[in-house]
Amino acid sequence: MPDNDTIAAISTPLGQGGIGIIRISGSNSYQTAQSVFTSSKPGSEDFPIPRYLYHGYIKNNRGKLLDEVLVSFMPAPNTYTREDTVEINCHSGIYTLKNILEAVLGNGARLAEPGEFTKRAFLNGRIDLSQAEGVMNIIRARSEEAANIATRTIMGDLSAKIRDLRDELIALRAPMEASFDYPEEFEDDHRPMKVKGAVRLLCGRLRKMLEGAERNRAYQEGVSIAIVGRPNVGKSSLLNALLGQQKAIVHDAPGTTRDLLEGHLTIGGYPVKIIDTAGIQGSIDPVELEGIERARRAAAEAQLIMVVLDSSQPLTIEDLELIKIGEAGQDKLVVLNKADLKMKVNRKELDNIFPEMNILSTAALYDKGLGLLTGKIVSILDHRFCQPDESSLLVSIRQENLMRKVLMSLETIAEQYETLPEELTAFHLEEAYNLLGEIIGETISDALLDKIFSEFCLGK
Repeated sequence: MPDNDTIAAISTPLGQGGIGIIRISGSNSYQTAQSVFTSSKPGSEDFPIPRYLYHGYIKNNRGKLLDEVLVSFMPAPNTYTREDTVEINCHSGIYTLKNILEAVLGNGARLAEPGEFTKRAFLNGRIDLSQAEGVMNIIRARSEEAANIATRTIMGDLSAKIRDLRDELIALRAPMEASFDYPEEFEDDHRPMKVKGAVRLLCGRLRKMLEGAERNRAYQEGVSIAIVGRPNVGKSSLLNALLGQQKAIVHDAPGTTRDLLEGHLTIGGYPVKIIDTAGIQGSIDPVELEGIERARRAAAEAQLIMVVLDSSQPLTIEDLELIKIGEAGQDKLVVLNKADLKMKVNRKELDNIFPEMNILSTAALYDKGLGLLTGKIVSILDHRFCQPDESSLLVSIRQENLMRKVLMSLETIAEQYETLPEELTAFHLEEAYNLLGEIIGETISDALLDKIFSEFCLGK
């Protein structure tokens, strides 16, 4: 990336709003901005004053007025990218933003690639790679917990922990490296047993960080809950009740839902996607058959399956088969709906057949039992995802996989310490050190770096 390359992009979502921002970064940012900006108070000798909001107008190369704006000029290195930066605050409208961006691109800037501003912040040493991933996570955060974790990552909490771990590995490896270079000064085995104890302590810390990674990712990416059952048992009513809105059409006629319906809400800190599926039953209708097949696929991919039964009807063979739906180990919850009507389901029989199953009752049409239902959902998810330790800030699969490799290297030392040659011990310590470096971006390939930042949105 050339040092004098100046980039620009729209940094706010397209659409109607009060303010839209176009960001320019690079060595020619000031010249580019001044070529399209006319201050309402021209002639100032000290123009532009850093971090001062200038009122004025944006015009294109043909002199056409595009918008009334506020522009700020921010000199390097105290900017997001550590480059000269200009931000144009204009009215947020699709055509206004695009027209101003087009004018900027026609005066010395090029369109930024996805995540390129943050990539420059990383390459210029303002943030490390884990902090850059935290930026992406806070933009995508779908719950308060996800935003909190991302904020701590941006502030460098994960980076500090990684660097502390690397410093400890250096302290363990340094005497070994010295013995290789100056063997005459280390005639006896200089490796104290405290090295083994130190490595075991490190392994314990890594395991705690890994234990919370799956839950952190659930907070960030969300979990999927599939509602399955026979036609007309109240699946759509249950979806509507949980969402607090009429998302699905509810009708006495069976088979009303033929396609997947989705709703989103937050339960116990988890961003949840609830999928209302077509009623599963024997059918020869090709449309219904496709809906049933989609229902089965949705159930197979969900973290939690809610099997809804009509408690006002006796249990059927289809009900019992539906309770068995899903893969081994998949979390499941049986909801006996229509509890406002006379119960005909034999609860004891159900408990005897499925003694380990979570079973509760609701009357979705009247919002009864929903508190118990959401509480049970949170309980199941909490059990599925280990409670994270304060030190657990890993979110991405990339970070988790690297940390697991670090743990494997250190476990090799801890388990084979007495018999492992010193050279191999030093090798595993160095390997762990380099893997930790990949998490914060100190040792990473350009190709992987490009892949990570390509997942960012434009303008960030």
